[in-house]
Amino acid sequence: MFIDRKIILGVLAACAIAAPVSAKELIFGTGSGAKSKINIDAIVPFLKITEKQSNGSLTWKYLPGNQIVTVRSALKGLRDGLIDAGMVIPVFARKDMINNNILYDTIHLGHDDPVAAGGAAHETIMLNCPNCVAEYKKFNAFLLSSFAGGSNIMVCRKPVKTVADIKGLKVRGGGASNRLVKALGGVPVGLPPQELALALERGGLDCSVQALNWMLSFGIHDIAKHVIDYPMGSSRGLGLIAMNRKTWKSLTKQQRKILWDNAPLASARAVVDSYVNFDNVYRKNIGPKKGVKFYQAGADIKGAIAKMMAKEEAAIVAVIKKQGAKNPAKVLAAFKANLAKWRKFSRSEIKGNADAFGRVLKREIYDKLDPEKM
Repeated sequence: MFIDRKIILGVLAACAIAAPVSAKELIFGTGSGAKSKINIDAIVPFLKITEKQSNGSLTWKYLPGNQIVTVRSALKGLRDGLIDAGMVIPVFARKDMINNNILYDTIHLGHDDPVAAGGAAHETIMLNCPNCVAEYKKFNAFLLSSFAGGSNIMVCRKPVKTVADIKGLKVRGGGASNRLVKALGGVPVGLPPQELALALERGGLDCSVQALNWMLSFGIHDIAKHVIDYPMGSSRGLGLIAMNRKTWKSLTKQQRKILWDNAPLASARAVVDSYVNFDNVYRKNIGPKKGVKFYQAGADIKGAIAKMMAKEEAAIVAVIKKQGAKNPAKVLAAFKANLAKWRKFSRSEIKGNADAFGRVLKREIYDKLDPEKM
């Protein structure tokens, strides 16, 4: 019996298409705990949607809360292949990421608009700061998605309302926040958010300059319930999802596209849902129910912060250049220009909507990069 060779080849091709692709399991590790808003709102949805869109060819092993890496060891974990992706906070790897910390230290710029600060910082890192990209590359990694925090406040174990009250207190800072703490008369202490609750409970720390959502994410409102509700800068240029380069190259082109296409929305959700929207809910509802008291800053606190902020640009360039950053003035200028542009996007297009923010991130950053060359 004669069987057409074309028919046989067609049947074999159809079988190959229908055959399930063996799943590739990737490890996502972070020092941030499972209850962290950033994980709940941005990371977990990203992992789930990429699994779904890959039809099972990609799966994730999600290891939050220091199970495999901490906030201090995440970068080395990426380099050593302990994790395929993870959260990298530059201030906790300052020596190795001093150029990325140029952006982290711009706490005085755009802290009233986390959306604009987040978009501008990510654009600056990816398109205007080759040394920032090189720092990730040195650790066999690249930045897939970033985020910015909301406006920092100061939370304390006891009521603190004046500069005199702050004088001599041990206050958690970090990066440029250390200068702010000193300007208010406090003694800066560097601690990751995961260690704050215990330090506050045991008296090793009196106050913390931090994002408001840390009150819930890290259980701080169970210990410290007094908040000076005045903007004290904000974090930006934070690595929400940093990828191991070797892992990235081992994926199929379609798998890489799925991760790339979902990265902008992950960034957007981290900023809008985990910070901006949550902060509003916390102030009105969650905080008061937990007994958290909010205090308005007096003229002395406002004055000390304004005086410090006025000197920040010169301080950033001088301090971080001495610490090894290259061309900090050029990077700072690029960030300021990007911030002005992103402020317009924030007001005219994004308007506090995460989906809209994701679309603008895609257009302004991701569409200008080739995921095949990361």
